[in-house]
Amino acid sequence: MITRRAFVSLALALALVPTGLVTAGVASRARGGELPPNETTAVAEEAFIYGFPLMMNYRVMYEYFIDKAAPQYKAPFNQLYNTAHVYTPQDTAVVTPNSDTPYSFVAMDLRAEPFVVCNPQVEKGATSQSSLSTCTRSTSATWVAGRLAMARDAS
Repeated sequence: MITRRAFVSLALALALVPTGLVTAGVASRARGGELPPNETTAVAEEAFIYGFPLMMNYRVMYEYFIDKAAPQYKAPFNQLYNTAHVYTPQDTAVVTPNSDTPYSFVAMDLRAEPFVVCNPQVEKGATSQSSLSTCTRSTSATWVAGRLAMARDAS
């Protein structure tokens, strides 16, 4: 089994490659020079801004859906997990969940086939559904009394 440290290290490495941190260094050496300190700092800042959300998303995914020994483990991939647990400061995988809201979680592996989510009709109150891709692209929808009240693509 892959360790948490190895998983997070791999996730960070994969997140940094598209930023140009690796390619900028190769191009600089090909020109026969080093990157100036201010350019190195700028590239490192861009890599951090791009890579940090990805790494944190992978960390939560690892704790929720991969590491069965983790205290935050919910369920395997493609299996919906429902909880009525009231969140406390001991729940550390996500920074600030609402403490008065029941949650359902699922990590969808869409490589083989689509994953269909059906919401039951709700006559009173509101329900909402949000999704977040591994690249932190988010979408959300809110239903009030069974009618779609808001849909948003926040990417």
